[in-house]
Amino acid sequence: MINLRDYGLDPRNRQARAKRVAVAIAAAWKATAHDAGDDLGSVLRDYKRGITITETSPDFVIVTLQGVVPNLLERGQAPHDMRDYLLRTVRPGAAPIRRDKKGRPYRFIMFRRKVTEIRRMGDASAYSDAKTLTATMSGSEGKLIYGSRMESGRAAHYINKSGVRSVSDALSGMVKLVGVSTSEGAKRGANTTYATWRTVSYKRPEAWQHPGRQALNLAQSVIRNISEIVESAGL
Repeated sequence: MINLRDYGLDPRNRQARAKRVAVAIAAAWKATAHDAGDDLGSVLRDYKRGITITETSPDFVIVTLQGVVPNLLERGQAPHDMRDYLLRTVRPGAAPIRRDKKGRPYRFIMFRRKVTEIRRMGDASAYSDAKTLTATMSGSEGKLIYGSRMESGRAAHYINKSGVRSVSDALSGMVKLVGVSTSEGAKRGANTTYATWRTVSYKRPEAWQHPGRQALNLAQSVIRNISEIVESAGL
């Protein structure tokens, strides 16, 4: 929150100038986020969209950051168990949360594997062997008809951008998906993609452990430069 009285504005003009200040702050924040694009990665667009002018008045303006993921990056995260939220909420269209015989929750998450990833993460013949996998096709009622799978031991353990290390190797159990429902189409290799599935459960204590994130604190950077920002707004 920025108190406009600190800048000695005439009360009659504060409301109009407040809007200019708010726009200038939001623009400066977005520019700061753009400069930090490498740290924000794929979240950059959502982060910039989340910068919102919440309120303007003759005395103050409020500019906030909206969105769960942008705020996680902005404020940082302590090391935590990802299962605490992966096994509680599911976004629309994702795999459902199931229960085993003991009533413990679990679910499956699909990870697409690009050709460049297979070549980078796998051994020398991983991609050529991936192409020879028997296709997994879409059957009736949307169910998959599984073909062959990539055996274990063909790749290193996967570590994502957040530093989360997979328990299984990156290509273990990978299948070749084709966007057709006939064996003739599968032979043509139409719309071929590759994917693996990983089980989220509490069976292995070491699994799904997030190392945490250091806070970006981009808002603090904007606040430190608030005088220059206000001046640029013509106040």
